[in-house]
Amino acid sequence: MAGSWMVRVADADEVALRHGVIVANWPELGDISQCQGPEDVRERLSAAYEEKPRRTLGNYAGQLWRFLGEMCPGDYVAMPFVGSSRHLAIGRIVGRYRFRADASQGLRHTRAVEWLRKDVSLNLLRDDLRNSLGSIMRISRLLADPDGRRLAALARGEPDPGPTSGVEVIPVRYRASVVDVGDGACTIIRTPHDGRDTVTVVDCGSNSISADEACDRLLDALDGRPERIDTIVVTHFDADHYLGFVRLAERMSVRGQRFDALRLISPRPPESEPRFAAAYLAMALTVTGVRSLDLAVGLEQVTRGGQFRYAPLCRGSSFLAGGRGYEVLWPLAVLPKTVTRQVRRAVHGFEELAEALADRGNTVLRDNFEAARQGGWLHGPDDETQRWTMRGDPFVDGEPISEDLDDSDEGSGLHIDRLNLPDDLRHAFREVWDEMRRANNNMSLVFEDAEPGRLVVFGDAGPPVLSWLAKTDLNPAHYALMLAPHHGTQYLPPPLRVTADLCVAQNGSKRGHLWERHRGTHDNHGRCVSSTSGTHHLLL
Repeated sequence: MAGSWMVRVADADEVALRHGVIVANWPELGDISQCQGPEDVRERLSAAYEEKPRRTLGNYAGQLWRFLGEMCPGDYVAMPFVGSSRHLAIGRIVGRYRFRADASQGLRHTRAVEWLRKDVSLNLLRDDLRNSLGSIMRISRLLADPDGRRLAALARGEPDPGPTSGVEVIPVRYRASVVDVGDGACTIIRTPHDGRDTVTVVDCGSNSISADEACDRLLDALDGRPERIDTIVVTHFDADHYLGFVRLAERMSVRGQRFDALRLISPRPPESEPRFAAAYLAMALTVTGVRSLDLAVGLEQVTRGGQFRYAPLCRGSSFLAGGRGYEVLWPLAVLPKTVTRQVRRAVHGFEELAEALADRGNTVLRDNFEAARQGGWLHGPDDETQRWTMRGDPFVDGEPISEDLDDSDEGSGLHIDRLNLPDDLRHAFREVWDEMRRANNNMSLVFEDAEPGRLVVFGDAGPPVLSWLAKTDLNPAHYALMLAPHHGTQYLPPPLRVTADLCVAQNGSKRGHLWERHRGTHDNHGRCVSSTSGTHHLLL
């Protein structure tokens, strides 16, 4: 069950709503992320506010510890507006405590929030809940709503249901299932939420079995009930990560099945080279002949009216799925220079190839590029992206960009003979395709559970990305479940000291022999397993 909180953000309520955060406003206090309890927080406060009485510091420490150590992703939060006694905003906590060193003073202690309603009238609250919002403290637990049930109802536009006696708050546990789809990716996360199991699916596709078979295995794992899915996460635009969802949308359309509500999450195309995503999708369409550019459109068509949301996200974003919060670690809104150069080389190669083909009367790349630009992948409403863009992100330049592709993955899905290419452009086409795929892998969505130590997902991120993450977020870290980068085919860079109780590589017959690359470089204190041994379940 979720908890519920009241947070006053002083004069920063507009900033909080705009950036999707709540703020603890102690401007003279530095980073408290390493504090292990209220006493640690009080020591930090004593150094920052020497003139304050011990009793006051104890009060501050209690509030800050609630913000740091007691709030959980999935909890509800009410934010009364400064200067207004008539309205409040209601949201759900998505992220863990983050200290934003480059933010203005007073805006540095934050937690990511998904705001559900921004204009709830206090007249809709019953007296006991309204009175509990009158606390003079900046941060307090709403004892009148211990399970978040009342704030949840108000956020849905329903009346305040009033108090319930004897509520027992039970910790929520969830199950992750890494589904065997051969040389592809598919993970199902089931979470008890609001009296039912909610389902999040991360990726679905394969290079060694058909998209129909990958879809079949997903449906089998869901007991034939795809409508239970409420969030789909596609880590990047490769067929072995999303083509199963295309088939799922097609089948649901034919059978008249509908999602009650669905959110689609994907990486946000880089601002440094906005043409890349369309160029890559144009190459993919040319290679595979499958019009999978409009997955977002296809899923929207099998979701009940107005209940589909598409959110392309980047670092600094958070999202809620099944009542759990997840934080995006990569890609950056503006990529590091080395990755940007890689992306621009790929786009430049694409444009030269498209021009050369057009000169020979073959406009397929040009046409597919225009089709990709209009596709549903590339368009997400701005209010769906919660980003706190910081100056001075520690970009790591000078990292080597060269990255070995899997031996069996070189030119994956590329059948030159089927493309009707001039003989002298076939080699160039293969080189551009591989360059695009390398860059695309390095823009995979990398994210982790907002509760530390639960889950980390790497998509197909390569060594440059992994080295960058090791120097920022993941040095060292231990998780219950880790989905190995690039299907477990990559050498892990030495700085990446990430371990897990269970580390799963999603590979099959085409990539299985490359699994030793991962195992030989992953100093894991838990188990490393391949999905070739079947579906793996883990209770988190």
